[in-house]
Amino acid sequence: MFHRSSILLAVALAVPGAAAALGGDAETTPAPDAAKVEFFEKKVRPLLVDNCYNCHSANTKAASGLRVDDRNGLIQGGDRGAAVVPGKPEESLLVQAVAHVDDAPAMPPKKKLSAEQLDDLSRWIADGAAWPAEQAAATQKTDDAKYARLRAEHWAWQPLRTEPAPAVRDASWPRGDVDRFLLAKLEQGGLAPVGDADRTSLIRRATFDLTGLPPTPEEIDAFLADGSSDAFAKVVDRLLASPAFGERWGRHWLDVARYGESTGSSRNLPYPHAWRYRDYVVDAFNKDKPFDQFVREQVAGDLLPAGSQTEKDEHTVATGFLAIGQKDVNQRFKVRFVMDNVDEQIDAATRGFLGVTASCARCHDHKFDPIPTKDYYALAGIFRSTDLCAGVRNKMGGGGLDYYDNAMLIPLGGAPAPKDDPALAEKVAAAQKAYEEARAAFQKIRGTPEGLAVQANGRPLQFQFRMKMVQRQNELLELTDPAVKGSVALGVRDAKEIADTEVRIRGEAEKLGPVVPRGFLSAVPVKHAPEIPSQESGRKELAEWLTSPENPLTSRVFVNRAWHHLFGRGIVKSVDNFGVNGDVPSHPELLDHLAAGFVADGWSVKRLVRTLVLSRAYGLSAESRDPNTTADPSNSLVWRHSPRRLTGEEIRDAALAAAGTLDRSRPEASAAKALKVIELPNNGPVARGILDQAHGSTYRSVYLPLLRGLTPTSLEVFDFAEQGNVTGGRETTTVATQALYFLNDPLVRRQSLRLAEKLLGRDDLDDSARLALAYRLALGREPSAAEADRGRAFLAEYEPIAAAEPEPKEAAAPVVVAEAPRPAAGQVIDPDQVIPVDAPVREEVIRAASPRAAAWAGFCQALIGSAEFRYVR
Repeated sequence: MFHRSSILLAVALAVPGAAAALGGDAETTPAPDAAKVEFFEKKVRPLLVDNCYNCHSANTKAASGLRVDDRNGLIQGGDRGAAVVPGKPEESLLVQAVAHVDDAPAMPPKKKLSAEQLDDLSRWIADGAAWPAEQAAATQKTDDAKYARLRAEHWAWQPLRTEPAPAVRDASWPRGDVDRFLLAKLEQGGLAPVGDADRTSLIRRATFDLTGLPPTPEEIDAFLADGSSDAFAKVVDRLLASPAFGERWGRHWLDVARYGESTGSSRNLPYPHAWRYRDYVVDAFNKDKPFDQFVREQVAGDLLPAGSQTEKDEHTVATGFLAIGQKDVNQRFKVRFVMDNVDEQIDAATRGFLGVTASCARCHDHKFDPIPTKDYYALAGIFRSTDLCAGVRNKMGGGGLDYYDNAMLIPLGGAPAPKDDPALAEKVAAAQKAYEEARAAFQKIRGTPEGLAVQANGRPLQFQFRMKMVQRQNELLELTDPAVKGSVALGVRDAKEIADTEVRIRGEAEKLGPVVPRGFLSAVPVKHAPEIPSQESGRKELAEWLTSPENPLTSRVFVNRAWHHLFGRGIVKSVDNFGVNGDVPSHPELLDHLAAGFVADGWSVKRLVRTLVLSRAYGLSAESRDPNTTADPSNSLVWRHSPRRLTGEEIRDAALAAAGTLDRSRPEASAAKALKVIELPNNGPVARGILDQAHGSTYRSVYLPLLRGLTPTSLEVFDFAEQGNVTGGRETTTVATQALYFLNDPLVRRQSLRLAEKLLGRDDLDDSARLALAYRLALGREPSAAEADRGRAFLAEYEPIAAAEPEPKEAAAPVVVAEAPRPAAGQVIDPDQVIPVDAPVREEVIRAASPRAAAWAGFCQALIGSAEFRYVR
């Protein structure tokens, strides 16, 4: 066989113009030339169709991720790199493969192209790899007049207006400007607010709203006994200072950030390090990090100045916002994988911070909002110039650790890269060579008759070769995996290649239109928008644009979400969509007043929340009254306080708190931290183990493992946030499974028994006092006389029935997953082994020690299952 250099030299001499191409740079994206395109259609396309399309086209598996039915697919290449370098056949892997040179993959595998075909292919590449121009227009023609009208008229695009609070007829009712704006609208409609809430309801409402937990009986008693004028203000300040505030309001932001600990989609892979972002968010709200700084860190933390390594690491972890989204790692084409992830980042940033559906402009100009396609790709250029470091990559039909990419993780703590340590680099090179040799040996024997031969231990011979490859891969990972060697985070960093990107025609990743300079949305009026440096991604400038005081959307969107969480619905009901298809503000002047005040007050979330909670409107009763109900059934004018059902997290945490089993500390990391980055079948042992740990945990719900598609039951049945989308406001449904949860779920039954044991353990109380304490722990109030009588009757009737029931048989021992040595993070183990997890937490047998305890457990379960327990008024 000829050597590669000999064949390429012969090709270069035989093809007109190829010799010149060997020594000079060719234009990589030439304008189509009619004669060259005709040559391609007559000579090259048939060659590719006959010999390559079966394995390397969009309609097939596209082996090695390579497409030959698209020019950009050839230039971008597959797993082995670029297949075609226009103007340079000698550097084109496609030529090397079809020439069957000794160190290239032989393609087609079972035949060689003729010398004439090889010459045609090489000539085509040397002449610039001409391809027919895309016939469809790159974008539809933008309706500039319509967009100009929308920018001028739609309320969301207008600058913040700061108007004084209006005068009201009942000047004694308002406590501040918030109340004046609300009362003026009520008086305009001839309506009056209801009376104030009773103090017991008020402290329960505020404690759940600010911390996600119920008040303790001691906290209720202290508030009721405090007759000072600032008694409620002191309660609010205590709640804002509690670590539980960051856990509650951090969870609100995690909904917006579509937080999840796995990729989801067709192949669900864990993110073992996503928990760092979760903890960053909780800490940010507890420290009252200014919201504009919070935004900047999540978009461009790695590019911001830091005064210490600790601060630098915090900024790095913050960029996890851009990395933790859902990803289709089973996507066969890298360019599609990249552009889909860019789209996901654009959607998260624009809907999350701005309440704008910019992703609708991926394929065409936005149908409703003034967002042309070029604006979308101006943002896309910023994220295309950014490395997405989530530790995963795409691979069609992969298995094991094929999807894991440890180079795409960000080391923390200033750890040096292996390349900076010569001794380590030498070891890595040796380990890499050993792994490649073992891999080649395995590939050579697998599928052969020799490989299928059975050894003495009953395993095929190929198993021996496979395990040697696995061992060598383990050794390589031990040396190179930052997850094994130290602390790492998911996040982003500027890419080595910084560039503007092309419009993708009809949104198709391979169909390139005109290049669009990196920039921002033209719909948002920011006069002094920063310029993007040519050698930087533009994320820092995007962060500055998002948080500019001239940008009216970022502050409006956040204060509207805060109002939604405290009053039950936003001033703009569609909290994630401020566009034309979204709702209009019920109180536009109040929204702008709050947004402007938020910015002027240093973007302080705690001061914003304090202002709203101390308003007269927040403290209204939840009673319903005509004619208000007829005139405003949705309570958009805020004439009363809207009752709300607790979230799944609040229901679970309240049950644990009532039983006295809630662990309020923060766990170290997450149960997902120990998982290897391999596929998680929903019914596999790893998935079951993670769910078992979640069901048995007594930590706050915000710290439960949240693998996509594996949501704990206690959260799933109560409308948990969709982890693939920005969710500023959750749905609230009432379905049969919720009632069944309170009847049958092991957590409810277990906590009911624990609460019963807690009550019966109080030897200083009689049954009437125990019953009253049960009400206070579960519902935050004393029982009425009728409720106390009904409770005593239930206990008296239930206890003899429980005593007559036969003794249950001894429960079977819990099943334990087969033990095996736990691998380090990212490490490969024998795929035939059962993947080990911590001993799963199986449901304990809910068997009371006595009929008396069984009766009390039933009574406690009735309280936890009541509507009053799961609603706050």
